Amino acid sequence: MKRCLLLLPAVLLLLFLSCPGTVPAARIETETDDLTLIECLNKAAGDISSVLHSGSIIAVIGISSDEAGEGDFAEEQLIFFFVTAGKYRIVERRELDKIRDEQIFHLSGEVDDRTAVSIGRMAGAGTIIVGTILPYGGGKYLSLRALDVESSEILAVSSRFYSGGIF
Repeated sequence: MKRCLLLLPAVLLLLFLSCPGTVPAARIETETDDLTLIECLNKAAGDISSVLHSGSIIAVIGISSDEAGEGDFAEEQLIFFFVTAGKYRIVERRELDKIRDEQIFHLSGEVDDRTAVSIGRMAGAGTIIVGTILPYGGGKYLSLRALDVESSEILAVSSRFYSGGIF
């Protein structure tokens, strides 16, 4: 009886993981190299790009960071990556900023995933990219998520560690 109870969670987990569409693509890297932010962003964008359909309309909504300008830099670099990939249509960031400012004014708070999905939907995007940059140990930790604007489902995630600065 005890053996059956111990096997039940494992069987349930295997059933859950075998269902198509229930597990987002994920990539978590904690390389020990002195990677830069740009290198991590390019690798993370590649991870996310591997699950997006060609022709997808993407909006990079927000990359939060405690360091001034770092989040904005990350957003611009991601936009650059997706535009130069030549496979996606990208929603212009300035238009997103106008919609986001209006949303924040009405909600008086930070942009969470639900607000980001709403902004992406209003901007005509099918997929939004959001993320964070957090200090961790002797470096920083970059985490990105791709969200479907209709269902709020996480389509892909990528997390990477870097300690080599921005460039």
